[in-house]
Amino acid sequence: MKRKDRIVLKTAGAMLVLLLFFFAQGAIVVITGIEGIPSALIRGAVIWGLVIITLANSIIRYKGISKLGFRSAEKGAAKRMLYFSPLLLIALSPFTVGINFNGGAALILANLLLTFGIGMAEEIFFRGIICGLWLGHGEGKAMIISSVLFGFSHLLNIAGGAELGETVLQICFALVYGMVFALIFAESGSLLPCVLLHALHDFCSFISGEASAQFEIFLGAVQFIVLLVYFLYLFRITARKREPDMKGR
Repeated sequence: MKRKDRIVLKTAGAMLVLLLFFFAQGAIVVITGIEGIPSALIRGAVIWGLVIITLANSIIRYKGISKLGFRSAEKGAAKRMLYFSPLLLIALSPFTVGINFNGGAALILANLLLTFGIGMAEEIFFRGIICGLWLGHGEGKAMIISSVLFGFSHLLNIAGGAELGETVLQICFALVYGMVFALIFAESGSLLPCVLLHALHDFCSFISGEASAQFEIFLGAVQFIVLLVYFLYLFRITARKREPDMKGR
């Protein structure tokens, strides 16, 4: 079997495992009708189960988790990427309408557990595994494949009760977001910034207050513009890594 064929099979296998666990956590809460703290805890437990299994497998097979991207970032990477300030701005922007304290500290902690698990799982699979597998075939190809799969994986939000229109918008946003994370992973050599930024973004979204439909559209447009500009900046500073691939064609 050719090396590229093996990578395709490994990519398909990684996607299957991830989607099974994410489908399970969404389906459980929909079928049982559980909400609030119990819902967040159950979903978090399922997702953390996937994370623990994946980390354990890496430790057994590779004697550590650096193969998944859990290693120190390259020196100066954070400075070159503007200390990730655009992504921090996007993550904190939902707080412009306030924070929802209705569930109390217990719900906030439960959502923290859930969102950190989501950040870990999605970054491990989409960037650490899938993007990592394809980097040997060029950074551009790795970025596109991992980001497209990341975007369309959000179709599973429907299993968690999300509306179709909302899900389509999430897919579009996740596609560009995934491309940014892929560039961060390729430039820094570390998955840690991606995990932390991803988890922060999801956590802020989960506990933010409710806004009007008009304001959500406005905020979404601002987030998308900031994200697009940041992507173009990252694409420019990482272009030097793509030059050998282009010359080899």
